[in-house]
Amino acid sequence: MYFIHFFSQQHVLGGLLLVLFLSISGCSAPEIKPATEANVQLQPSREQSSQAAEAPTPPNQATEKASAAATTSATEVASDKTEVSTAKQPTKTPAIKDTVSFWLGEAGWAFSQDRLTTPKGNSAYDYLQRVLVKQPKNPQALVALEQIVQRYYELVRSSLKQGKVAQAQVYLTRALGVLPAHAEGPAMLKLIAARQPKPKAAMESMPETQKPALRTQILALTSAQLQQQDEATIAWLMRLALKAQSLKATMLIVAPKDSQARWLYQTMNSADPELRIRANIKRGAPARIEVNYVARVDELEVYDH
Repeated sequence: MYFIHFFSQQHVLGGLLLVLFLSISGCSAPEIKPATEANVQLQPSREQSSQAAEAPTPPNQATEKASAAATTSATEVASDKTEVSTAKQPTKTPAIKDTVSFWLGEAGWAFSQDRLTTPKGNSAYDYLQRVLVKQPKNPQALVALEQIVQRYYELVRSSLKQGKVAQAQVYLTRALGVLPAHAEGPAMLKLIAARQPKPKAAMESMPETQKPALRTQILALTSAQLQQQDEATIAWLMRLALKAQSLKATMLIVAPKDSQARWLYQTMNSADPELRIRANIKRGAPARIEVNYVARVDELEVYDH
């Protein structure tokens, strides 16, 4: 009985194992061959990949031609623009220093430095004359000439306040040299004359003539004047020199000693550093200054002894 029972258990266990085996066999996965074949088709081989990488993609010929044409056109347009720009660009000319604006600027600078009529060639007056040669009616130049004259009038008044009559005469002479017919000229002459010694008759004089004529005016000098050489004599000699220059006169200076004659000449010549008197010196007596000029009447001041 025991054997039968054991045997029966063995058969039952074997049957269970068989059923389990069959169950496992029935649930096995399907073949993967088709899937493997599909994978092979989706992934190219190394040789195919290499060939595909090395083989260049044929370009689109139409696109390439259009791109080349556009590049050529753009280059030509840029070239045309460059040529047009070059053609339209004005040629730069060097600055010309003798232009009106340049001379006006130089005149203004010279005026600010009180270089009114001196030194020659580098004064406000000289620069304005260059402007007026090109443009005779240039309004700026004409106004500037008036400013030069007014500046000289200021210097005249300042000199008179300091008692420098001879220096005031120099400034007035220069002012009238810029504008000889200036409206304020006579008033300034009276202003200076009021500070000067009163003239008296010369040693020798000529009568008044209807027309300008050559005349000789002889001005006497005293021994005291030559020996003392005081400020009053110096101021008179400088006024005489300036007047003689305005008359374009020639002079003969006579004195007993050479040193006295040279002193007279040097004093008169210093009246205006920019001008030189036309005079000769001579040793002799009496001491005098002979002045030759063209006029209707005697124009020179005689020293009031």
